[in-house]
Amino acid sequence: MTDNSEQPFVTEKERSEPYVSRLWLVRHGETDWNREGRLCGHQDVSLSSTGEMQARWVGAQLNSRPIVAVYASDLQRTVKTAELLAQQHSLPLTIQTQSAWRELSFGEWEGLTYAEIAARYPDQLDFFTKPLHSSPPGGETLAELLQRVQPAFAQLVRDARTLPAGELVLVSHSGVLRVLVCSLLGIPFERYWQLSFAYGSISAIDFLADVEDVAATTTLSLLNHQSLYFL
Repeated sequence: MTDNSEQPFVTEKERSEPYVSRLWLVRHGETDWNREGRLCGHQDVSLSSTGEMQARWVGAQLNSRPIVAVYASDLQRTVKTAELLAQQHSLPLTIQTQSAWRELSFGEWEGLTYAEIAARYPDQLDFFTKPLHSSPPGGETLAELLQRVQPAFAQLVRDARTLPAGELVLVSHSGVLRVLVCSLLGIPFERYWQLSFAYGSISAIDFLADVEDVAATTTLSLLNHQSLYFL
């Protein structure tokens, strides 16, 4: 990944104009359940050997970036991805884990493939067509996912206002990344499934943290960059 927009570390006091903050959006590496097409949700499954290689690839892409903070969900597939990423960075990075960044809960569907879900729950598949207000049995709707993701993002923005100027990294899950991008860019949630975040992929948004309406300044700068080796 070639990017010549690297900026030196700048403290908040040295900023003379609104500072564009970059947030790298990283989907965790692959798990065995992912490879089998099983929904993970809140289940704490670990990275596969392929997933670990994907995480190291992400680290190699970001190792020279001016990263000042790393955020991750508290599930081990994201924590391990963040750890492998951070190990390759030129500066020591602390990983801040938070349950708000967890994948959407799929309730009774967790551990099942789509074929198994369709066979066992043929009359409860509205989530796949109306995800904002329909949920898997015992799981979350997108509206409920958004209720925990939005405050977590608001806290991240507050952090960006006080940290030394640099870039942030969020290591999370496809559901979280989709709902976050939809909410920030005003994409209808009916289009939620049309956003793709591959395992071990890198995306990026840029925003002004020092404004009242952060979403109005947000730009999607990179989407679903991934290693061709894993395709």
